[in-house]
Amino acid sequence: MTKNQNKIFVLSLAAALVAVAWGNAQAHTRFDINTTREGTRVDNHVVIPHGCTDQPVIGNVTVFPDVSTALVDTAPLPNAAIGSDAFTRSDQPASAFVSGVITFRPILSKHVFTMHEIVNDPNGNPIAEWQAGGSSIPASNWVAKLPVRVNPINIEPTSCVNRLIVAPAIANICQLTSIHEINGKDSDRLDVDFWTAPEAGHPQFDGPAWNFPAPYIVTRNLETNPLPENCGEGITARIYPSAQQLDRDMPVRINGTQVWPLP
Repeated sequence: MTKNQNKIFVLSLAAALVAVAWGNAQAHTRFDINTTREGTRVDNHVVIPHGCTDQPVIGNVTVFPDVSTALVDTAPLPNAAIGSDAFTRSDQPASAFVSGVITFRPILSKHVFTMHEIVNDPNGNPIAEWQAGGSSIPASNWVAKLPVRVNPINIEPTSCVNRLIVAPAIANICQLTSIHEINGKDSDRLDVDFWTAPEAGHPQFDGPAWNFPAPYIVTRNLETNPLPENCGEGITARIYPSAQQLDRDMPVRINGTQVWPLP
């Protein structure tokens, strides 16, 4: 192989690897808008790019973390990525990092699914939603967008949080199976795709790794909410639903009867 041929081969290989990496990144369920400043309301979408291997998606559940029970990890970095190895579990409640509650309002649309139901926390705040019925999302070559309005999220002023990563628990349901058949750690299953935190402690609903949850990043408004003087450049906190909340808010119930996972 000549020097020029070798250069062309290396460049072609590099381009192929970039294309594969980009394709894999784009293949995850994500938010259309994934970064905002604190205190800002965002009309957004949960973007579903594929089914469960070769099975179409017949329903979706999206669960935002309940501040009263959520888990929080912190990293001593002002702008850590969701999968950073610098994160460790905090022994403080989520309310030490988030001011108020995290809520959203589903935007009613029947372009994908015709059945919608809001799930409220014990205080009546909208914290989750399930959608199903009407049609399904093909396993490949289509992209579905489920509209959602994320209400303003505020960072606790006394905290050192510069960047808050909210990691909702999202499940794309492809088959109705029992809770005992589900294994969220297996990304090749045909029944459900989990885009959930891997360390919530749930035996069925935890995702495979930290590159699976869809990060919704809230940046601190340093003009209206400056960091305390002892914080330096600040830290990153990631917040996600606990196993307790997943048991409460992830199952799909219709008129009081649980239809997914099947009991």
